[in-house]
Amino acid sequence: MKNTKRGSGAQGGFILKLMLVVVGVCVAFVVLSTLARNFTGIPTISNGAYAPSASSGAGNGNNQLLKFLDNAPGASYGSYGSYGSSGGASDIPAAYRSPYAGTVSLGAGNAGYSIQPFEEYVTLRNSGDAPVTVTGWTLTNGKGTRPIQTSQNDYLYPVADSATIGQGTELLDPSGNFTVGPIVLKPGDTAIVTTGRPFTQFPFSITTSFRENICEGYLKYYPFQPVLNQSCPVPTDDPAIRTVTDECYDYMSSLNRCQDPKRYDKANYDMQTAQCRAFMDARLSYPACVANTRYQAGFSLKQWRIFLGKGAELWADRRETITLYDSKGLIVDQISY
Repeated sequence: MKNTKRGSGAQGGFILKLMLVVVGVCVAFVVLSTLARNFTGIPTISNGAYAPSASSGAGNGNNQLLKFLDNAPGASYGSYGSYGSSGGASDIPAAYRSPYAGTVSLGAGNAGYSIQPFEEYVTLRNSGDAPVTVTGWTLTNGKGTRPIQTSQNDYLYPVADSATIGQGTELLDPSGNFTVGPIVLKPGDTAIVTTGRPFTQFPFSITTSFRENICEGYLKYYPFQPVLNQSCPVPTDDPAIRTVTDECYDYMSSLNRCQDPKRYDKANYDMQTAQCRAFMDARLSYPACVANTRYQAGFSLKQWRIFLGKGAELWADRRETITLYDSKGLIVDQISY
């Protein structure tokens, strides 16, 4: 009887040890499988943007999407550097370089810290010696080069946002009848390229991009960023100023440039004589200024206001790359911050 109990105990001990070994093997298998999944390279991109193969180099961090030469012209390039802030146009590989590279340059403006589309802007400058038509050119952000990790440990590369430069007018006609055509940057011209739409909600509705002129400082109630040029003619420089009274002259001398007293100093304006008010009405407003100076030398300024027509910001506050392409999809300039 004692021998039978001893045999049963030994057999039970063996079975218990066997079960412990099996459990240990299973646990080890699970741990090794998890490690293999996490450390054998970047997982397959679920949207098809980048699916690494055995020869893609995914395991050593060489993401092919970020290699400039592996992208087709017109794509959202994610370079390791910035053409605009490193070696300039000479850094752009010849196959992707626009003939305007080195002539038209891109500036960051306030892109890194403004979030409102009607305020956010970048800049363009034509430093060459010939006019350049920029209508049809495209600006893209760097969203397509910044991966998003999902809860399944996959990586998604969003589609980059882009905007194309449209047409504009050489004269912001006070009548509202704008003659619209291609935007041409003359030698030395700059452009403030605003992300948002033109200002259509004001009584004088601005519906298009435009070249600035010396009178547009009278439109100071529009929320332009940066503010419009304040180079309106000085009221007391008007040759006809000698026809007004001393009191009217003194009052006009107290006004700032580009100040419409009927709008911004109504109480004091109303105290002037009818003759004085009529004289100021004929000169101190945007329509009056344009009517009096549009055919004078220096009326048009060397700066455009271009609107991209977007309803949301385009440029990130950090880790951003902005690329400017010409109408053929070739790179003109690129900046990073």
